[in-house]
Amino acid sequence: MMTIELFVTAGVLDAERKHLLAERILHTLTTEDGAPDAVLDKARELTHVLVREPDVWATGGPAAPRYLVRLTVPGSWSNNPHFAGHVVPAITEAIAATEPDPERLTREPHCVVQIVGLREHGLATLGRSLTSTEITKLMTDDYRKSGEIREAPEGFAIDPVCGMTVELATASLTLTHEGVHYAFCAPVCRKLFAEEHAIPA
Repeated sequence: MMTIELFVTAGVLDAERKHLLAERILHTLTTEDGAPDAVLDKARELTHVLVREPDVWATGGPAAPRYLVRLTVPGSWSNNPHFAGHVVPAITEAIAATEPDPERLTREPHCVVQIVGLREHGLATLGRSLTSTEITKLMTDDYRKSGEIREAPEGFAIDPVCGMTVELATASLTLTHEGVHYAFCAPVCRKLFAEEHAIPA
């Protein structure tokens, strides 16, 4: 569950370009080669991108289109350094691709991305607050109920919670259950698996 608020200098984007940019950011953040379609579809359903033009925006430096992106996610996501390492370049590249000079946003500090992590129970849907594991369960239930069996390439494993492909050589999140060794793409997937199988974490 993500909310992306993109603040842009007034008059830079017309309504059509705002819509296209919002769609580009949505699909950039919810597309992953190693993930099942069911998980990505649910991620898109739970992700919201808002494009805004502030009435007043004061900042120094040369006059140029400026962007401020506020990404609000569960705290467990924001505390994972791999998450920021993935989303900051992805968002910056998605915005830069709409500019006449796509390299500008990596030369000049004119696109600021803020990742805001919400405390546990700080996100809610279905009329109630959710923990990070409940959010992960919501996002992966359709995949897990589908019965889809994914085959891992040599040297990789399939995360049993979300279906992501995980490289075994670099996997730092693992568990063994009933003699089977599992690898996970994120701490929350490992936590959910442990909770569902009553494995001490």
